Amino acid sequence: MAIHDYVIANQNGANTRSDLNNAFSAIVSNNSSATEPTTTYAYQWWADTGNDLLKQRNAADSAWISILTLSTGAVSNAAIADDAVTLAKMAAGTDGELITYDTSGDPTTVPTGSSGEVLTSNGAGTTPTFQTAGGGKVLQVVGDTDNTKTITSSTSFVDTNVTKSITPSSISSRILVLTTSFLNSEGSNTPKLTINRGSTNLGQAEGFGACNASGSTLHTIISLTYLDSPNTISSVTYTLRVKSSSGSAVESGSSDKQATITLIEIGA
Repeated sequence: MAIHDYVIANQNGANTRSDLNNAFSAIVSNNSSATEPTTTYAYQWWADTGNDLLKQRNAADSAWISILTLSTGAVSNAAIADDAVTLAKMAAGTDGELITYDTSGDPTTVPTGSSGEVLTSNGAGTTPTFQTAGGGKVLQVVGDTDNTKTITSSTSFVDTNVTKSITPSSISSRILVLTTSFLNSEGSNTPKLTINRGSTNLGQAEGFGACNASGSTLHTIISLTYLDSPNTISSVTYTLRVKSSSGSAVESGSSDKQATITLIEIGA
């Protein structure tokens, strides 16, 4: 390591030779030292070993400009002027990816999404992702009709043939379930319906309707509506179920009166 003021004083031959060697040593080592040169010049180099930086004096000889890291050769951030990096200087990437930062503060990319998806924040510390647009929009509608009879005297719910599956596109989606069924009931009996998601009884959807007497048979149409949060992106199945309140026979469905089920996915 060597620094020099680059002034060769009047002196004898041996001292002049030593002074010149010291000056050349400073030149070839870029004035390497943990402390800055005592005498400075515009555009002078200084290998600042104390901070592991190669620096250059500015044109006014009033400050040092950090150029690069001595140990790695990496360009110092201070050496890059604002707005100096053009698109052509950036590394190639994948069309549709976006640049973000990971939990360590290092740059990374957001994987590409599908057409129509929107960029969604997943909270601090988690990379954003492209997801299906939400905001209360209807994302899909599926439905079915059935006129197969289901007859039961059970006071526990049994499955009817009114059933339909749906695969939510987002874990935060809600499913609006709409059902209508024609019921016949014998004797003093109030038929009841409920909606199941798989084996889960959505109990608050249970309902019953007023029945009109026609001889010894009661007739009614029951419509049920339930807004469900399945919290999954796997297929889920909703089934209309029926039971008797007294043990008398209940008939759900009719050969000439169709029962319906409609499933509507609503984005969160």
